[in-house]
Amino acid sequence: MARFFKRTPAPASAGEAVSEAPRPERRPREIQPDPDQIGISGSVPFVRLPDPARLFADRAKRFAALAPDHPLGAYLGFMARVARAQADVQAMLDLRPALPSDLGLRLEHGMPALARNLVTEDSACLACIDGLISAVDLGGAPAEAVAARDQLRAAGAEDRLDLATQIFEGAFPVERIAECVFVAAGLQVYLTVCAAALDRKALKPVADGVCPACGGAPTASLIVGWTPADKARYLSCAQCGTLWNHVRIRCTACGSGEGISYYGLDEVSKDVQVETCTACHGYLKHLHQHRDPALDPVADDIASYGLDLKIAEEGFRKAGLNLLFVS
Repeated sequence: MARFFKRTPAPASAGEAVSEAPRPERRPREIQPDPDQIGISGSVPFVRLPDPARLFADRAKRFAALAPDHPLGAYLGFMARVARAQADVQAMLDLRPALPSDLGLRLEHGMPALARNLVTEDSACLACIDGLISAVDLGGAPAEAVAARDQLRAAGAEDRLDLATQIFEGAFPVERIAECVFVAAGLQVYLTVCAAALDRKALKPVADGVCPACGGAPTASLIVGWTPADKARYLSCAQCGTLWNHVRIRCTACGSGEGISYYGLDEVSKDVQVETCTACHGYLKHLHQHRDPALDPVADDIASYGLDLKIAEEGFRKAGLNLLFVS
């Protein structure tokens, strides 16, 4: 039987080790976070921009590695094909994204750097979406996926861009969820290339849980292991893949530092947990990438769906978004 455990950061005596309570109904042992654990020692960059040439290829490998013997193996395998198609499109297209004409003004006023109008006005966006639809391998894929791809092909360019705009704004038409996966995958390629072209030093905080590059929501938070941000916490944008620094043990949705707890399932990797907040009843996946560099915010969020089901039973709702797994 799977064991559901809870870990609650709280004051404790000096030198007390981090521990996990064996069952949620028992009182969890308290821990004392120290500077090394919460990633506040030293100076870390606010933003790490995505590397489009590696992001999707690495994600495809992670999906493929997670798929065998997994309850969601068929879907993870399908997502591996989608990610490979994203990598192929990024490599094949000579993408020269057009950045907003009012970029300086947007940054000056604390707005996300990338504007919505790029989706409809920059031809590179449609090229990414159409390229993804053509490149993805649907051999052996569910009939629903094939039908969705065919519907998108039959639709006009304006329709595909309208759906991309809705996704950019966080809206997913229920009757077109299957189509959204393909459009979102193409949109991710475009926005990732756009984000990579930004000046990371010019980006500024926008709001809790809002990507400073494109305004997207986070898929997960990562405890990273790269220099100079070792053990610092970054949120990973669901849309453009940008990472931005966020204080640990603080809610990514409402900013509260009270009532923060961590849950996990022993049938899921110990390096994949959820961070919950009793102030807003939100939660977000929490990946310890510094211990397992292979962890990917998109792939491992889907692979750990059992945690979502369990934490929902505790009364929490997801504060993040995964464009490839809208549930």
